Amino acid sequence: MNHRNASLPNRRQTLLALMGTALLPSCGGGGSNIAGLSSGGTGSFTTGTIGGLGSVIVNGIRYDDSTANVTIDGVTSTAAQLQLGMVVRIQGSGVTPAASAGALATATARQIACGSEWKGQAAQVNTTASTFTLLGQTVKVLTTTVFSGGRFDGTLDGRYVEVYGFVNANDGSLQASRVEVSASAPANYRLSGIVTNLTATTFLLGSALINHASASKPASLQNGQFVRVKLQTAQQGGAWLADEVKAGETSDGLSNDDEAKIKGTITAFTSSSLFSVNGVAVDASRTASPNGLALGVRVEVEGVIRNGVVIAARVAIETDAAVEAEKFEFHGMISALNTTNKTFVIRGYTVRYIDGAGTNATVFDIGTAVWADGLNVEVKAVLDNSGQLLATGIKLDI
Repeated sequence: MNHRNASLPNRRQTLLALMGTALLPSCGGGGSNIAGLSSGGTGSFTTGTIGGLGSVIVNGIRYDDSTANVTIDGVTSTAAQLQLGMVVRIQGSGVTPAASAGALATATARQIACGSEWKGQAAQVNTTASTFTLLGQTVKVLTTTVFSGGRFDGTLDGRYVEVYGFVNANDGSLQASRVEVSASAPANYRLSGIVTNLTATTFLLGSALINHASASKPASLQNGQFVRVKLQTAQQGGAWLADEVKAGETSDGLSNDDEAKIKGTITAFTSSSLFSVNGVAVDASRTASPNGLALGVRVEVEGVIRNGVVIAARVAIETDAAVEAEKFEFHGMISALNTTNKTFVIRGYTVRYIDGAGTNATVFDIGTAVWADGLNVEVKAVLDNSGQLLATGIKLDI
C-alpha cells in the first residue's frame, strides 16, 4: 500500500467537495447537496494539447496509451502517431493523484481522438509578429508551437501546412500548438470557425467565403455556430467549395460523474456561467468565474460531467505567457547520444543539452548511472530560438 497517498483525497473527491462548497446557501442552514451529482463515476475526460510523450501527457495527466483506441482525423491510428502539440480528447480511467511533488497524475486511456483545425497553403509569414496566414486567415505562433517538417521562417511561405491548435472565435484567428509542414499539396483543405453571413449557398468563416451548396452538413446550420469544414483545394468564383460541414459543439461519449479537465478557447459564450470550451459545454454557475471570460478567451476548466456538460468546480484564464512557460516532458530510453554535439533522441525527438554549471545548463540528476544510450530517463525540455528542443532537466525514470 502507498501510505503516502492513503489519506489524500482523490481528484474527484476534491472536485466534488469544491462543488459542494459552491452550492452552500448564502445564509441559513447548512448542507452540501450537490444538485444531484454523485461521486459514482469511475472515469475521466480531458481535452487539450499533448505536452509530453511516454505515454501521452495532457493537462498534467500521464495517460497510459498502450491499449487505447486511437483515431486521428477520424481514421483509426496508433498511439505511436500521437505527437507533441496535437490537440486531443481522451476518455479514460479515473485519475490517480501524483505520488510526489513534481510528479504527474496518472490514468489509463480508453479512447484518444485528435484532429487538426486548419489545412492549406501558408502565406504572409511574419516572424516579427509571430503570424502567418492560411486561406486568408491568421495563424498565431507561440514559442511553444511545435513545427514538424519545416521551420517558422521565410521558407514556410508557399508551403502546405496542417495546423493543430485553438480557434479564437472572437477574431477568427488560430493559436497554433503544432504545425506540420509539407511541400506536397494535401487532398483537401480544412478550416474551422464561427459561421456568419449565412445564405442558402454560402457563409463566411472569418474572411473566407465558403460555398456549402453541395456539402454534407447539419440540418440546423446557422449563424453564430462553430463548425469545422472540409474544403476542395481550388476556389470557384472566389469561394472555397465545401465537401463537408460538421458542427464543432459536441458532447459525444461523455459519461456522467466522470471527472473532467479541459483546456482551450471558449467556442460559444452565453454568459460567464454558461459557455463551451473546444466544443464541450460548461456550466460554471456553481463556482466563481474569473473576470474577462468571453468568446475566444483561453481557459482551463476542472469539474464533473453531467448529461454531457462539465459542471465546473474551477475556471481559470490561461494567458499566452502561462502557456509559453510550460515545459515538454518525455519518459523513455535515450538513443543516438552524441556527446560532441550534445544531443540525443527520445521518443523520436532530437533533444539538445548543455553541460556545465551555468545558469542555462541542463540539470542532470542521474546519480551514478552512466550517461549512455539505453538509459531510462525523464526529460523536461523547452523549444529554443531555433525551434529545437533543449533539455532543462534530466533525471532517472524509475
